[in-house]
Amino acid sequence: MRLTKTILLLVVTLGGFGHLKSQDLHNTLFYMNPLHMNPAFSGSFEGTFRIGGLYRDQARTAIGKSAYTTPTIFVDAPILMIGKRHWVGVGFLAFQDQAGDGQLAMTAGQLSGAFHLALDKKSKNVLTLGVQWGKIGRRIKNLNGYNPEDLITQRLANNPGAATEDLIFMGGGSGGPGGNNADKKKDFSDVNLGFLFKSKASKTADYNFGVSARHITTPGNDYNFGGSNVDLNMRLIAHAQLNTALNAKWTLTPEVYYSNISPARQFQAHVWAGYWLKPAENIKLNGGLGYRVGDSAQLLLGLDYKDFKVALGYDFTLSDLSQANSRQGGFEIAAYYTGKIYKKPTVKPVILCPHL
Repeated sequence: MRLTKTILLLVVTLGGFGHLKSQDLHNTLFYMNPLHMNPAFSGSFEGTFRIGGLYRDQARTAIGKSAYTTPTIFVDAPILMIGKRHWVGVGFLAFQDQAGDGQLAMTAGQLSGAFHLALDKKSKNVLTLGVQWGKIGRRIKNLNGYNPEDLITQRLANNPGAATEDLIFMGGGSGGPGGNNADKKKDFSDVNLGFLFKSKASKTADYNFGVSARHITTPGNDYNFGGSNVDLNMRLIAHAQLNTALNAKWTLTPEVYYSNISPARQFQAHVWAGYWLKPAENIKLNGGLGYRVGDSAQLLLGLDYKDFKVALGYDFTLSDLSQANSRQGGFEIAAYYTGKIYKKPTVKPVILCPHL
């Protein structure tokens, strides 16, 4: 039964992905992982530094310990003022995505930089260009648990003599299945680019939207196992968010996200509602609903506590994948802290000498 669920899960997840194109990271709480969504978010906040992380756990009900797990951490800061209004921000992003019985792991460390151009004297409208570079390593930790896509398809067709031509499983073309010549490690350089526009539309509303391109160098041989020359396609991401106050107690935040890495596409929409518990202390309770088209409904919860922001997301599977995971999809938890270190002003003493 577990094997049947595993095969079904892999077929649905990898459907349309040939030559072991590992799935790129995707998040339910996409705005809680800003540097992965768009490098232009580097240093795009009010404060001295920001540090955070996100953890995603997916498909555990279907495949147990072989579930898809993705921890991510990031840190960024505005570091340099240019003129009176413009500034430069930098950031660092690290993540590891591990999937399936073969423990296919993708580990990355990426540096980013962004130039924030204020378009008016009060910096209410800011246009940003961000770039990101780093190394990504791909590993198959357990070759015995690795199931090539063509082998899974044949097993589903009840082919008793199932065989595979997958270069990884065949040891790069020699050495037999799982032989010593199997190419189980690859590293490649990754370059990403992003644009972002943020606007303070009024005293009670602000919005942002942006677009980013990941893998713009479309790595080939240095990306693929087994020496194949299939490129990693460029990934395009578009996003937008509106924050508005409905009254003194309630806020509303709709946000959307679109991603395209051929042949896969993804669109998500969220609506968050926030209730101020203690506005003077910046304590707000958040909740909302979301939908990933063709895949899942999403439950969203969060809390803003002073300079901390915490969020939870849970996916209820609505697609055919629900046959394998009983509608229990991915779970995410994310948090970040915005540090604010300001110099205390030096006040010169003034001696009053009243006239007698």
